[in-house]
Amino acid sequence: MSEHWVRVNNRLVRYVVKGDGKPIVMVHGFSFNADDWINCCGDKLPGFRIYAIDMPYGPKSRSDHFTPREPNDYAHHLHDVIRALSIEEPILVGASLGGETVLRYLALGYPARAGIVVGPVRVGRIDLGRIRVPVLGIWGSRDNVSGRENMDAMRRAGFRVEVIEGAGHPAYLDRPDIFVKLVLDFLHSVGID
Repeated sequence: MSEHWVRVNNRLVRYVVKGDGKPIVMVHGFSFNADDWINCCGDKLPGFRIYAIDMPYGPKSRSDHFTPREPNDYAHHLHDVIRALSIEEPILVGASLGGETVLRYLALGYPARAGIVVGPVRVGRIDLGRIRVPVLGIWGSRDNVSGRENMDAMRRAGFRVEVIEGAGHPAYLDRPDIFVKLVLDFLHSVGID
């Protein structure tokens, strides 16, 4: 694992990199930071290069913070970070607020190969019909943060949804082996190996 910093739109952004292969950009939720993705999944995704981005929200993020003025501000920020790192068509993974950010990024039409979201919040406020890449939604059966309405919105949009039994809102941390298996199976099913 290596820690890096890049300046994007006059803000300092921290990111952590691990592995080699196809790029996966991972976006944490509000109460977490980039290190959580590496600690959870860093050694379990062979053939992929993980870029875990410290987003500008949450008490644990070390990147420069900002308060969004519009709902898509974090998605635009994510796009600018990906562009600054010269990552082309990444696989995007986001949890909670990070999942909402990934869905907004995809709905804006920014380049990506696929999206995987874990307990995304405020899904109903996003035009999911604009997303043109494969998307997987993952929930923990004991998630008490992202309500069923978010899961139902993903299903109505035609996206695949999986539930990890016994896991809470951060299902990827509660059951990392099952989470990684779901991710790899999904990527294989859409032709990304």
